[in-house]
Amino acid sequence: MLSMIRDKVTGWIAGVIVGLLVISFAFWGVSFYSAQSGDINVAIVNDTEISFQSFQRSFAQLRKQMQSILSDSLTPEEEELIKNETVDKLIESELVNQLVIDSKLNIANEKLVESIKSIEVFRDDAGFDREKYERSISSIGMPTSIFEAQLRMDLLSEQLQAGFSETTFILDSELENILRLESQSRNITYTILGLPSFIGDDKISELDIEAYYQGNPNSFTSEEQVKIQYIELSVKDLAKDIEADEVSLRNFYNDNKGNYDIVEQRSVQKLFLRINEKATNEVRTKANLVINSVLELVNQGKDFEEIVEQSPEEEGILEYSEHSFMSKGIMEKEVDEFLFNSDEGTTSGVIKTKGGVNIVKVVEIRGGPENRFEKYAEKVEEDYRTKQAELQFFELADQLATLAYENSDNLEIAAAAIDKDIVETEYFHRENDLDGLLSNSLIVSKSFNPELINSGNNSDAIELSDDHIVVLRVLDHKQPFTKPLDDVRVEVIASIRLKHAREKINETGDAIVSELESGVVPDEITSYSGIEWATAEKVKRDDITVNRAILRSAFEAGKPINKPIITSQRLGSGDYAIIIISIANDEAVDIDEEQKNITDLKLRRILSKSEWEDLLKDVRNNSDIRIFNENI
Repeated sequence: MLSMIRDKVTGWIAGVIVGLLVISFAFWGVSFYSAQSGDINVAIVNDTEISFQSFQRSFAQLRKQMQSILSDSLTPEEEELIKNETVDKLIESELVNQLVIDSKLNIANEKLVESIKSIEVFRDDAGFDREKYERSISSIGMPTSIFEAQLRMDLLSEQLQAGFSETTFILDSELENILRLESQSRNITYTILGLPSFIGDDKISELDIEAYYQGNPNSFTSEEQVKIQYIELSVKDLAKDIEADEVSLRNFYNDNKGNYDIVEQRSVQKLFLRINEKATNEVRTKANLVINSVLELVNQGKDFEEIVEQSPEEEGILEYSEHSFMSKGIMEKEVDEFLFNSDEGTTSGVIKTKGGVNIVKVVEIRGGPENRFEKYAEKVEEDYRTKQAELQFFELADQLATLAYENSDNLEIAAAAIDKDIVETEYFHRENDLDGLLSNSLIVSKSFNPELINSGNNSDAIELSDDHIVVLRVLDHKQPFTKPLDDVRVEVIASIRLKHAREKINETGDAIVSELESGVVPDEITSYSGIEWATAEKVKRDDITVNRAILRSAFEAGKPINKPIITSQRLGSGDYAIIIISIANDEAVDIDEEQKNITDLKLRRILSKSEWEDLLKDVRNNSDIRIFNENI
């Protein structure tokens, strides 16, 4: 988490803290949240529970990352892989936490404070801002104590892993061998036969279609499907229907004034022209002329950022900054005095401070003597609706759970009692790409629960969060079945043609290799027309311009002595590569000391990483780990 925050902070609170901490807490410090997450768990690691909420939060984040990388919707198979990866990472992170605790390592409080203060998002021009830090963490609904405990755990983990790197060493003979391998090169000529070009449109007989269909039933099997109905109850939905008259809102405000009466704070925009303390009078005079011309532009209504962009650097670098809700005493005394004695929207004249000259604008005022109901009416209404909805929710949730259990063969009685609609879905399968409730892995898992399918009874109240529950029942269930031939005829024909194409490309590739081995030069190949050959000279093992499989084959084929080596490689895509190695250079080359040191460091990092992974594997093998796949 620490490294992620340091490396990736580019914006302000929502985009930065949430974006970084969500994934961090997904993969680190699972136990901090597990106890707060309800009764549904996806795993237990040595008696420490990993909640469904932790899984859900982590899965959503990892899924989002994968979608951004792939720039496309994920396949069901990819979704499943992400689910498995999420659970695996959650387990691993909890094991790391337990390993750190068992190691009895310690991080001094001074080190923790130093790390927090170094995080850019918690700083302003004056350095670390305590209030900014607390607001940032609070904005994502996290106590600072949890954040600090997690950060301490991350630092301890870094410390533990660093020990592996410090104790790993490479023998001189090993280093020399690696350097020799890295210096090897090959001259190769190659071509790739593309599988698509071998797919024909030849007529496929009915006998062949029938034979392929009968011989490959698993290729044409439907997905298991269910149709469900459900009642959904959440505080969010209840809040929409809460009546909120002004009298009720004012009473709520007066009863909860402490939530809104905050210390007076000012949101500020600032223009700053730095003047060195030892600057000459000439420099100071010039700086004053510049800032006065800037003030004229401000008084004309020009935007602060626009002024900075248009400011010529030869006149002195004009700096622009924004400060969200600063308390009194944070900024320079002279600036502070203006800020807390001015109305919202007011712009100052030139304010001289120790470091230079300033122009500041009071953007927004929060709290203080101006704190009143009207200022927070929107937030008060939101809080009021939520509070009233919460009171309703707990009562209705109990009713829903009880009536759904007592009338297990239907949802109508429960729905009528709490005045909620029953939603009925279409048929869907486990790896659906639907939105809304059916995108929730726990709901999908429950929908395919054999007990619910076979009994036809209502489920228990499924707790998706502390303020969101669902009760469902399976209306119909369709077992997987082999689709009728007429429904998959096109697929069968396509599969047969692909099979034929693979046979043709292998035959053609083998024929070309035979011609080359007999002495025919590449440009005179007769067994296949339209071949395009590519040449790569002095390519090394880490070359990125040549297909990795082709490159690997070129180095594995050996060293040509009196004649070129001919080899082939079937690529994962189904394509067929033919490779000619004409020259191989395996001679050792002189490597300077700097390159040796770089390689040594790289190898030690690889080995330490491997040792760390081996340790985690060993810890995992000796741990009591239970995974509840039905909740994933």
